[in-house]
This record gives sequence, C-alpha cells and structure tokens, in this order.
Amino acid sequence: MTRVDFYLGGDGLARDTLACRLVETAHRHGHRVFLWVPKDEIGLWDERLWTFSDTSFVPHAPAGLADEPVLIGAELPHAGDCLVPLTADAPPSVTAFARVLEAVGATDSEKERSRARFRHYRRQGLEPVVHNLP
Repeated sequence: MTRVDFYLGGDGLARDTLACRLVETAHRHGHRVFLWVPKDEIGLWDERLWTFSDTSFVPHAPAGLADEPVLIGAELPHAGDCLVPLTADAPPSVTAFARVLEAVGATDSEKERSRARFRHYRRQGLEPVVHNLP
C-alpha cells in the first residue's frame, strides 16, 4: 500500500526548501524520487537541487534526459518508488507509488492546499501521516 507523508516545516520553512530537503533525505535512504512539477518549472527545480545547500549533492536530471536517482518532470509517471508532487493539483492517483512526500509550506494558502490534498488522498483509501518538523 502507498504511504503518504505530509511534512510541515517549522520556523516558517519555505515549501521549496523543505521539498529539496525531502528529496535529499529520500535519495540518501536509497529511494528513486520523481519530482512532479509544472512544465515551466523544470529548469527552476533543476537549479534548486544544485544550489539549496552548500554541503549536499543530489544526482538529478530532467526526466527523459538521463537515468538519475532523482528525476524532475511535468508528466506524472504511471508508477514509481517515491513521488514528490509540487504542482497546483493533486495527483489523480498515487496507488502505483510506494511513497508520496508532501512538502507543506508556511503560508495560509499552502496549508489550505495541503488540507485539500490530504482529503484527496483519504478519498483514495489512503491514510496520510503528518510530521511536524522542528
């Protein structure tokens, strides 16, 4: 069964920084990660993964250009190990993924969007878990 985890960053941590940290941690634990982003943000996320930390290295590439442990793309794959959705809309179905990592930003609009996603996953028969990060 798919495991869905929501991560709430403490101290006003920005969703984008939190997402990069989640990707880095998942990669470090041996997961293959797919970052699902809007098409016009693929280059932006490629850059973010290179620059979000001076001490980390996350091998990644835009989907279709290389076979790296972390892929960034706008076309949701049919299945996979670990999905990090960063689009406005929730993925239609995630049951073919082992894990889904949801980064929740500190703004009210990001929190409300995450609540809607939480309900969306529950309607799919999944039981999301919430993690409050320091």
